[in-house]
Amino acid sequence: MAISNVVTLNEYRSNNEQMIIDDISAQAFLFLQEQAQEHKLSMRKLLLEHLLGLACVVKAVEGPEEAKKWLDKIGAEITQELNF
Repeated sequence: MAISNVVTLNEYRSNNEQMIIDDISAQAFLFLQEQAQEHKLSMRKLLLEHLLGLACVVKAVEGPEEAKKWLDKIGAEITQELNF
């Protein structure tokens, strides 16, 4: 059975989009880390406040149920990572 080298356009877009998201996320993290160091702030505290701020925006725009879904998903991802 031959292995196909054909990638669907949808797969390519999805992979390309994920690469862009990963790049933006890495840049944002590095910016936050740099700012935390510059201002002698705890990175942990800064990230917590940032996540809570994002949850507040989601709550204001999409409602409390959606914010809870986001926070639950983040919690589940963290729990999964800790179990590895």
